[in-house]
Amino acid sequence: MIKYDTFYMQCPRCDSWLEGHLVKSEMVNKSILYSDGKTLNDNYITEPQKIIQCPACSHWFWVESYTEPYVTYEKPEVPYYNWNHWRFFGVHFNSVEGRLALVEHYKQYLQAIGNDRDKELYIRRLMWWAYNDLVRNNYQMHLDYLFSGKMSFNVWRKNRRKQKLGRRIFMKNHAEYIENLKALLLLVKGRYTPDDEEYEASILEIIEIYREMGKYDEAQKILNTIPRRTHYIAHIESEVKKRHDFVFLVVG
Repeated sequence: MIKYDTFYMQCPRCDSWLEGHLVKSEMVNKSILYSDGKTLNDNYITEPQKIIQCPACSHWFWVESYTEPYVTYEKPEVPYYNWNHWRFFGVHFNSVEGRLALVEHYKQYLQAIGNDRDKELYIRRLMWWAYNDLVRNNYQMHLDYLFSGKMSFNVWRKNRRKQKLGRRIFMKNHAEYIENLKALLLLVKGRYTPDDEEYEASILEIIEIYREMGKYDEAQKILNTIPRRTHYIAHIESEVKKRHDFVFLVVG
C-alpha cells in the first residue's frame, strides 16, 4: 500500500483549497524506469506537478516546490478539492483519450509561459512523456507477455485493443511529437557542463531524443564517446542498432 504525506494549497485567484499527496519514498515497493526517463514508483509518477489548474475557477498557477508558503500541512476547516480533481488537470489518465487531453493541456501552457526556458523545458519534457504514454506499454501486446501469466487472456485482449488505439493516435500526431522533441533537444543541448550534477543525465536524454526522432547515427555518435556501459546504455544502444524509435521499458 502506498503511503503519502498530505498537503493543502489555496488557489491564488478564488481562494479554493486543494488537497494533494506526496509519496513517501521509503514506502515504495516497485519502481519502473522507461527509456525517456519517466520513472514510476508503485505506478505513481515521481516528477512533481508544478503546474496547477484550479478545478473551481480554471485559473492555473505555478508551484516550484510543495513547501511553505505555497502549501501547508494543516487541514483547512472549509471544504476542499481532493487530489484527483486537479492531478493531471482532472483528465482520466488511464484512457487513451485522457492521455491525448493531457498533451493538449501542455500545449496551452506553452503558449502562456512566454520566454521562460526553465518552464518550457519542464513542460516539453512532460509533453514528451504524455505523447509516449500512448505507446509506452506496447510491449504488453506481445504474445510472450500473455504467456508470462501477468494477465488473463480476456484482460490481455482488452488491453491490446487499447494499446493499438493508442498507437494509431500516436502516429496520427507524430509530426507534432517530433516538433516537440526538436524544441526539447535545443533546450537540453549545452545546458549543462561536465561539472554539473545533471550533465550525465542530460547526455542520456539527448541520446534518447535522437533515437526517438529516428536520428540513429547521431545517437550512436554520442554513445561511442561513453566508455562506461550500464544496463540502460547497453539497452538503448541495442535499440539504436535495431533502428527502433519507440519508448521502451528499461526496468520494471
